[in-house]
Amino acid sequence: MMRRKSAFKTILCLTCLAFIMTMGSAFAAEKSRTLRYAAHAGPKGVRQNAVQWWASEIEKRSNGQLNFKFFWSDALLKAADAMEGIGRGTANVGSAWGIYHPAKTPLWTVGDPPFSHSDPYVGLKAIQALFKTHDPMNEELAKYNVKLLAPFVTGMTQLGTSKKPMLVPADMKGMKVRFAGGEWARLWTSLGAVPIKLTYGEVYEALMRGTADAAQTYVWTLEGYKLWDVMKHFILLDSGEICSYGIVINLDDWKAMSPELQKVVTEASDDFVEKYGRDLIESREKIIAMAKEKGVTFHALNDQQLALWLETAEPYLKGWVTNNETRAPGAKETQQKFFSLRDKFQKEIKEKGYPWKR
Repeated sequence: MMRRKSAFKTILCLTCLAFIMTMGSAFAAEKSRTLRYAAHAGPKGVRQNAVQWWASEIEKRSNGQLNFKFFWSDALLKAADAMEGIGRGTANVGSAWGIYHPAKTPLWTVGDPPFSHSDPYVGLKAIQALFKTHDPMNEELAKYNVKLLAPFVTGMTQLGTSKKPMLVPADMKGMKVRFAGGEWARLWTSLGAVPIKLTYGEVYEALMRGTADAAQTYVWTLEGYKLWDVMKHFILLDSGEICSYGIVINLDDWKAMSPELQKVVTEASDDFVEKYGRDLIESREKIIAMAKEKGVTFHALNDQQLALWLETAEPYLKGWVTNNETRAPGAKETQQKFFSLRDKFQKEIKEKGYPWKR
């Protein structure tokens, strides 16, 4: 009897050891890969820090089976070419932008119109949920052989000026403004502003030289692009954000991964969304304080000024559907889903606070 018990214990221990070894080597059958990441800014800033965290988490959670090599500041692909370049395999993964080619990926721009939401985390979560639940969003990107892993958002859209504050829509007349495109370009033009197409790396010099009077901007750019040197006034419009960009991966590379690695990447990408949203929100006050020390004057809108902006922007929310429904028959449904998700996450935050504060 004692021998039987001893033998049983030995078999049980060996079985457990085999199971542990199997789990520990779940990725061992796959060859370690280094993925080329195409980035379009330098390695510093809220978004870039979060992306590097994301990459390090995947490297750690995959036990080194997936690694990343970053190509910063358009060194591998320019922003406007990123989606198609990643789809072709010039990079395996990277930052891609829907707003640079709205005719190709119109549904991706659903969260971009002016004043569509007023909280950066809400926009981030709504776009994330759309890609998880609304097949037309994924099908749109699949045409270009890419898959969205995690969305980016710019943070709330603001207005930075080099000379005088522009507090109401009428102040925009005749002003040369760096814009983000889409419905924003139509808004600025309708107000009599002169839209100027610049990459963000060109904004500093344009404001310094006077070839631009203002820029549609975001709080983090004050630090990330040192715009606090050339922006004298910063108007806190909190008027929606650009949501049509994010981390995408070459679809062939994605399909070549084992289910285990896909799970690792998906979970790290979901965790990235919360980290990035938190970092965006928590960095705001810190950056504003730093910018004030450098001489930037901040202007918050009063109720009357905000009402004028909301009234001016309303046609451009409807205009997004009108301008996209011929090339994307699901535009109206997609916008309704976005608004529904926006309202859901706004309600959650109002009732419970942000997830990291619960």
